[in-house]
Amino acid sequence: MLVIGVTTVVGFFVMPVTDRLQLLAEARASLLYFENLELLRAQMSYEAAGAGTSPFQHFWSLSVQGQFYLVWPVVAILAVWIAKRVRRSATTIMMLLVGLVLVASLIYAIYMQTISQDQAYLMTRTRLWELAFGGLLALLAARMTVPAVIRPLVGWIGLGLVLTAGFALDGAQVFPGPLALWPLAGFAFIIISAGPAGAALDHPWTAAKLLSARLLAWIGDLAYGLYLWHWPLLIFYLEIRDYPAVGVRGGLLLFFLSLCLAWLTHRFVETPIGIAKALPQWRQLAVAGGGIAVGAAALSAVLLFTSPPIPDGYTMTGVDSEQYPGADAIESSVIKPVPAAEIYPALDSIAQDQPTYHQWGCRQKVGNDPGSGAVLVCEDLNKPENPSATVMLAGGSHAGQWHHAFSLLAEQNNWELLVVDKSGCRFGPLEDPENNTCDQWNRDFVKVVQERSPDLVVTPGTVAFQSGPKEHIWDGAPDRWEEITETGTDLLLMRATPRPEQDAPQCLASGKSPSECGPDFSVFEDQNPLEPYGQQDSIHTVDMTDRICPAQECPAVIGNVAVYRDDSHLTNAYVETLAPYLDEKLQRQIPDLY
Repeated sequence: MLVIGVTTVVGFFVMPVTDRLQLLAEARASLLYFENLELLRAQMSYEAAGAGTSPFQHFWSLSVQGQFYLVWPVVAILAVWIAKRVRRSATTIMMLLVGLVLVASLIYAIYMQTISQDQAYLMTRTRLWELAFGGLLALLAARMTVPAVIRPLVGWIGLGLVLTAGFALDGAQVFPGPLALWPLAGFAFIIISAGPAGAALDHPWTAAKLLSARLLAWIGDLAYGLYLWHWPLLIFYLEIRDYPAVGVRGGLLLFFLSLCLAWLTHRFVETPIGIAKALPQWRQLAVAGGGIAVGAAALSAVLLFTSPPIPDGYTMTGVDSEQYPGADAIESSVIKPVPAAEIYPALDSIAQDQPTYHQWGCRQKVGNDPGSGAVLVCEDLNKPENPSATVMLAGGSHAGQWHHAFSLLAEQNNWELLVVDKSGCRFGPLEDPENNTCDQWNRDFVKVVQERSPDLVVTPGTVAFQSGPKEHIWDGAPDRWEEITETGTDLLLMRATPRPEQDAPQCLASGKSPSECGPDFSVFEDQNPLEPYGQQDSIHTVDMTDRICPAQECPAVIGNVAVYRDDSHLTNAYVETLAPYLDEKLQRQIPDLY
C-alpha cells in the first residue's frame, strides 16, 4: 500500500497527463491484486489507452500470487477431505492434486502460447504450474536426498541455471512455457543441495554456503522491498531523463536508491508489522482489509469523477470552428495561423476519442482466440428508410478510423453505412485460414459482401510504417480486392495515413512541438502505389495526404485540432474536419455514388 500510494502521487507529477487515468486504474488493480488482468485489458487490447510501460507493471506477478493464495487453501482442504475418505496420507493426496494442477496449467500455457504469447505471459491460469512446481518441491524436498559428495556440484549447477536464465532466455517470448523449467530447476537444485542440515555445515566453497553469507542474507531480507521499489524508480528515471534505456551509472544509482528505500521500508514498515502480528488475528485482518478497502474506494472515486465520458456522437459538435478549424486551416498546402487555444480534444482525454462503433460490441477483437475469425458487421444505427446506396468500411482499424467522416457523408447523402472491422487485421494473403483467425476473416469476408451487396467497400490500399519498408501494398491484398469486385461491388482504396514514431498525445504532453510529434513524410513513395489500380472501372482511389501532411510535413496538430489519438490512428475530431474534402474527392472519383 505504501509503494502504491507513493508511486501514484509521484506518477501524477512525473508521467504525462495522458497516462493519469491509466495510472489510477493500475494503482487500484495493484492494490486489489488484479494488475495482470488490468494489463491484459489495457495493453493486450488493440488501440487501448494503456501506457506502454507502467510504473505498476511489476505488480502483475504479485497479482498472480495473490490470486493463487485464494485458490490454494481450497486445494489443501480438498486434499484432506479426500484423504479421510480414501484413508490415505493427506500429503500424498496433496501431491497428486498439485501435480494435476501443474500438468493442466502447463498444457494450457503451451496452448495459449500458440494463440497469443502476450496473453499467455500475464494470465494466472498459465502461471499456476510454476507455483505448483514450488508446491511440489515444498512437499517433496524433505524426502529428496542427494549424496553428500555431489551436493556441491548440484548446488553450483542450480546457481548457474538461475544466473544464466536472464542471459540465455528471452522470458517475454518463452515464458511461461516449458523453458521456464530452466530457472525453476536451478532453484530446486539449490534447495536440495543444502542437504538435511541446511548450509550451516557445508564447506565454504559450496553454493549453499555462498548464498548463506551475511551480506546476501541481509539483501534477502530486503528482497520484497527491492522488488516493489526498483521498477517505479526505473520508469520515473527514464521519464524524467527522457531516455529509452538505463546505462551502467544510472543502473547503479537506481539500485542504490532501491536498496535505501527497501531498508527504510523493512525497518519502519515490515518490522513493526511483524511485531504487530502478536495482536489478535481479527484485528490484523480488520486493519489490513480496512486499509485495502479504503484505498480501493478512494481510487475508484477518483477514477469515477476524473474519467472523461465516452464521446457520444460527433466530437466536433458545438466546437468553435474558427478557433478549431482543423483541416480547414490548410490552404494551398500552407497551414494558416489560427487563434491560440488549447489542443482539442484535451490531451488527458484524447484516448477516448475513438469511433463510436467501438462501443457497439460489433468489432471483432484482435488476436487469434478461437471464434475471433468470424466476420461481424456493425449495422447502421441511423439507417435511412430507403438508402440510396450502401457503403461498407472494412479491413481493420485504419479503415474504421474514417467512420465519422463517412457517417457525416452518409447522413448528407442518404447512404447506409456498415463497418466490418477485425482489429489488427488487414486484407492480405490466405496462408493458414484453419489456424490464423485473420486469414479466416479474410477468407470469409467476401461471403458477407455477397450477402449484403454493398454498393461500395472502402478499405486502406497501402500501409506506411515509420520503421521497415516505405509505403507499400500489403502482400496478397490485390487478390482480396479482386474477390470483392467480382461480386459486382465497387472498391475504394484509400492511401495510407502515416504513423508517428511515438504516441503523439504523450509526445505533445511532454512539451514537444507538433512537428516533432508527427510522423515523417519520407515513409511515402514519390508516386502513389494505388494509381495503377485506380484505372480499373470498379476500383477507385482517394489520397487525403494533402490534408494530413501539407507541404510534405505531418504535424500532430493542425488548426488547434489533434491529428492523432495514439501512435497510429487519426482522432475523430480531425477526421470530421476532413469530411468535406473527402466528399469533394469522392464526387470526382465516384459520381454514381451521389
